[in-house]
Amino acid sequence: MNIWKNSAATGITPPNHFGGLNVLDIVPFKGNNFCIQLSKAPKGGGGDLHHHDDWAQAFYMVKGEMTFDTGKERFTLKPGESVLFEPGDPHYTVNEADEQAEYLVITIQQ
Repeated sequence: MNIWKNSAATGITPPNHFGGLNVLDIVPFKGNNFCIQLSKAPKGGGGDLHHHDDWAQAFYMVKGEMTFDTGKERFTLKPGESVLFEPGDPHYTVNEADEQAEYLVITIQQ
């Protein structure tokens, strides 16, 4: 069993992300093939179009809204909604709403 108590942690803005998006590792990759992160995006915050070769990512909306664009499809998730991107699936994210978005990102290394 592992317990992570990082309530004082502040998180970071990863490369290729913008607009004040902040990502906090809740369960880090260290020693695992997955991680869980809490992302917070103010209006205008998000991430550039990218994909992951070896990772699948599930996004679960906790608060606010987040708009996703795959290059072929554009959609907005609201609280309680989720999306799964398999390895190689492109995705762009941006908070177009006035309220801060908060969502979990579960990344699984394939």
